[in-house]
Amino acid sequence: MSLSELLPTVEQLSHQDKLRLIHFLLLAVAKEEGCNLEPTEVSNSENMLLQQLASTEAVVWSPQTDSASVQALSDLLVAAKEAPNA
Repeated sequence: MSLSELLPTVEQLSHQDKLRLIHFLLLAVAKEEGCNLEPTEVSNSENMLLQQLASTEAVVWSPQTDSASVQALSDLLVAAKEAPNA
């Protein structure tokens, strides 16, 4: 099949399928060039790190939960509105 026959079909693919096709083609060309881009086994220490990250809880601070921060942001907005260059 020629490229000109293939392109109309490729254009009909979904965005995700186009990305899969790009990935497939990249691996195929790399293999033809003698490179192996397939994922390799992850080392034990990397596995442990990934497991630790997966079990870690993140605390996200937000000014919405801190009344002093809410007031400071409000004051900044008011000051910005009142500034002559605003």
